[in-house]
Amino acid sequence: MWSDLNGLTHGRYIPSGRIEHHTHHAVTTLVMGIDGEILPVAGYSSDVGFRDLTAAPLPDTRRPGWEPDTDVVICRLTDHSGKPLTICPRAALERSIEGWRAIGFEPYLGFELEFYVLAPDPDAESGWSPAAGPGHRVYGTGLGGDRTGMAIAYFDMAEAMQLGLEGVLSEFSPGQLEVNLHYGPALEATDRAVLCKEMTREVADDAGLLATYLGRPHATSVGSGLHINMSMVPVAGGANALEDRDAEHGLSTVARQCLGGLIAHHEAVAGYSAPLTNSFKRLMPGLIAGYWANWGLDNRFSTYRIPAERGAAMRIENRMPCGTASPYLAAAAMLNAALLGVVDGQDCQDPQHGDADESPNTDRHTPHTLSEALDALEADAVLTEAMGPELTSTYLALRRHDLSRWEALEEKWNPEEITRWELETYLPFY
Repeated sequence: MWSDLNGLTHGRYIPSGRIEHHTHHAVTTLVMGIDGEILPVAGYSSDVGFRDLTAAPLPDTRRPGWEPDTDVVICRLTDHSGKPLTICPRAALERSIEGWRAIGFEPYLGFELEFYVLAPDPDAESGWSPAAGPGHRVYGTGLGGDRTGMAIAYFDMAEAMQLGLEGVLSEFSPGQLEVNLHYGPALEATDRAVLCKEMTREVADDAGLLATYLGRPHATSVGSGLHINMSMVPVAGGANALEDRDAEHGLSTVARQCLGGLIAHHEAVAGYSAPLTNSFKRLMPGLIAGYWANWGLDNRFSTYRIPAERGAAMRIENRMPCGTASPYLAAAAMLNAALLGVVDGQDCQDPQHGDADESPNTDRHTPHTLSEALDALEADAVLTEAMGPELTSTYLALRRHDLSRWEALEEKWNPEEITRWELETYLPFY
């Protein structure tokens, strides 16, 4: 399996005995829109005859899958000469990790995946509605939590797949669940998150249900995010580099500069963290979803949150990414923005106190639409260079192609309304 620039996976079934063999596929999977249209990206489309990419299975990523007698393996993508494919999302994450290693740090990540479980409903506009009982409550168990049995099914499957499960819980809105995965080295942890997203949708489908990571599938419900928790350890060994017990708030200089970089590139990071038109119906004031360009101490109104734990558990939680974001791209954008903060010596200033929606300590926030976010990403030359100019330009082309489909409808933008088009277009994929 591998992931494309839309955050969707591709792959092939092979006999177990061929795991050491490379497979070859049309490179067009990385320049293809959600609608299946192949974009004319130079070097990857008809101009080169839809040439092959090479997918090299990585045996150390092999683990039990969600299908009977089937394991899953992550692939590394290369071009015809054997070089890493420049526009591969996983390769972008690898480059961001190498940037940190170059200055002596190893990044660790942990993911929190939020999504809705939907049940067939012929009376609903999309044909689906949240699968929940009337007694639903956040962190509920039994009758107060998930009444479909999916929470336990996910628990069992995540354990069988050795995904590093920390827990499954019911979230704020009826039908919404969250799967938490243990932190680990950045690339390995992100591979697990990608597989977990696939697993949750597959297991739901087997039960006649639909799991969706759409940022906001219902106007009356809160959105679903992909929270990314980041910590750092010195390559040479030692304690969590984000902590300095003698400094203000226990934050090291590295931690403050990471926060400074994330805030400095906040609007551009949204371009990779919120990939769909629908994503910006979640990133609004009042939904506690990573809107403001600020940080806080155990404060969920801030986008970049420092939880109360210290020591090895100290981390920066990024609350901006939409559930539909590619874990590879969202993580790479976060690591690169944080690294730029360290390289530039960018301080984070003071934390947000209290309710940011009532009294924010900044006037900066995520863009209000996908179009604005893509413009902000394109304008951020430094982050573009860090992510890779070719990858960024290809990603922008794909996102703008998708955006043009929405704009062709000529519907008035209303962040409080979820349109039939969004549901019909995105539920089959996200």
